[in-house]
Amino acid sequence: MKWIKKLIVAMVMLSSMLHAFEIDPFDPNASLTENFSTNCLQMTQSQQILKAYIMVGLDSNFQNPAGNLKRAIVAYDHRAHQVHDYFHKLLGVENSAAKAAFDEALQLWEASKHLLEQPPTQENALIIKANFQKMITKLLEGTKPLATPELELISLTGKLCRKPIEITIDYLLRIWGVTLPHYEEEIASIISQYHANLKTLSANPLNNAQSLQLLQKAKRQFLFFEIMYRSKTHFIPNLLSKKADDNFHIIRQIKKIYKAKAQKRE
Repeated sequence: MKWIKKLIVAMVMLSSMLHAFEIDPFDPNASLTENFSTNCLQMTQSQQILKAYIMVGLDSNFQNPAGNLKRAIVAYDHRAHQVHDYFHKLLGVENSAAKAAFDEALQLWEASKHLLEQPPTQENALIIKANFQKMITKLLEGTKPLATPELELISLTGKLCRKPIEITIDYLLRIWGVTLPHYEEEIASIISQYHANLKTLSANPLNNAQSLQLLQKAKRQFLFFEIMYRSKTHFIPNLLSKKADDNFHIIRQIKKIYKAKAQKRE
């Protein structure tokens, strides 16, 4: 029977590794399309970091959130500085407002990093959540002078990717016992934004048959979050976390298709 227990443990560990999020490296010599996409990833993975932080606060061991969080903070911090420096150089002196937006984004990350390195608390989770939302806005502002129609579409995939994670974060915070005064309005707004973004992406010229199928798959997956939001049943944190990760991987496949097409037009 011991070998069966060892096999089960090994399978659980493998599952955790397969679903653990990784902070992709930054290549300053890559194309603008690639690095614009990485900046979008900064926004989305801030939400993955916050999700892991809350899972640690909930004393969950599913997919090793404590280990993922510890690794992600170091890797994300390194990439945040690289992204900041790359776009600062690219924007030049004529785009001082955009450069200032990247400065503010980095400051918000630094303040959040300090809290992320401490044992999780409900108060700090709300501060980090607010900081990251502001940071996302600043990262979007920073790249605005460089955005082409194709890059705007790539940015929109990031928004599509973040919405299920944002719903999951709010749901997990409530499970943790955190009071969210505007929970109903916030989730309803996220759902509305998701469908608006999905409609725009479904009609864009970067699509092919595969990306359209993936967009439909993402739409079907999102039904889970809508059902979860309206249900009286309490969903377990592990299932919510995995569903958000599944959506992330679907949208990354779509973004890969868009990037390949956009790079041909550079």
